[in-house]
Amino acid sequence: MVDYTDTSEHLYLQVANHLKKRIKNKDFGEDGRIPNYVLLSQEYNVSMSTIKKAMQLLNDENVISSRVGKGTYANPDFVEAVDIPSMMNDGQIGLLIRDIEGPYFSAIYRGLADEADRYNKKLLLTVSRDIHQQEDALLQLMLENNTEGLLITTRRKSLYGITTYDRLIDEKIPTVLIHDVYDSRFPIVDVDNYIGGRLVAEHLIKRKIKNFAVFVGENGFRSDDMRLKGFHEGLKDYGIDVRKNCLTFRLSFTTENSAFEEGYKIGKTFSFKELGIQGVFMFNDLLAMGFQKAVLERGMRIPEDIAVVGFDNIERCAEARVPLTTVESPRLVIGETAFSLLLELVQKKRFTDIRNIFIKPKLVIRDSA
Repeated sequence: MVDYTDTSEHLYLQVANHLKKRIKNKDFGEDGRIPNYVLLSQEYNVSMSTIKKAMQLLNDENVISSRVGKGTYANPDFVEAVDIPSMMNDGQIGLLIRDIEGPYFSAIYRGLADEADRYNKKLLLTVSRDIHQQEDALLQLMLENNTEGLLITTRRKSLYGITTYDRLIDEKIPTVLIHDVYDSRFPIVDVDNYIGGRLVAEHLIKRKIKNFAVFVGENGFRSDDMRLKGFHEGLKDYGIDVRKNCLTFRLSFTTENSAFEEGYKIGKTFSFKELGIQGVFMFNDLLAMGFQKAVLERGMRIPEDIAVVGFDNIERCAEARVPLTTVESPRLVIGETAFSLLLELVQKKRFTDIRNIFIKPKLVIRDSA
């Protein structure tokens, strides 16, 4: 039931995803009672801690709920969210993704592709590479190819006033965004970036760090703004004066893969020792790993001279020269959740929905902080 040779996905995520499919198929009977941890551990042949992590994830996503003295049960709302037999057809779902080669969106794509296979849906993939004119053209292409619904990732600051998105509203095309943006009239599925920022702040403060630097994306991108807001407010809650003790830098780069080089340049030039900076929060892992490489080349020690924290928990984090502490963004879960939400809209013939689903992240502590 789990692939022990697949190192691209944590065992607890494999267990959680498999349990979700069993719950959807009502494998646990009409009452939906889930076996206890010991039985699940034996059934999946994994450790008790793996089962606990999987069950915690399902609880956070409201897939299951516990009844005091009675056990754990499947949430009826989750079971009935999508009627599987009615969705088993050859319809086409359009996916507009920013960058398929980078480690972040490629993992989301795997989650989407798995769900598309499950429901026998064709997934029409297009890649915009952050070129807005190309993004509009690709959306137009998908609309002209009898697409049932759209899954979109975008770095636009706003959806209002953009004619392509206005057309989706006018023509009532079911659409789900897989990226948190301002002004969205479509449902969003993403990690809770605000909580992620707070987790980093709290962790660095517990390490007795008093002076910080945060490197985040350019102003106006909601996911980056929320990570920064969570980090700043987390510092303030512990009495840190953000204006005096935290330097904030806004960055802009073209693609996800260019982040490593940008981080390396920062690490080569940043005078953190002279500024008394003891902890650095980078808004993605590639940026953090590039920064780490440059700092080590300068003869500095991580985390003794400076602690470094990233965001996303891509596969390469654990293999870095100093394994990277980071916030885990559950990308496969984001892809699966977004696909399920879109199918629900298609089934109910609704083109939009006011729901936004922000999945709770967790901090993965390694040697860099």
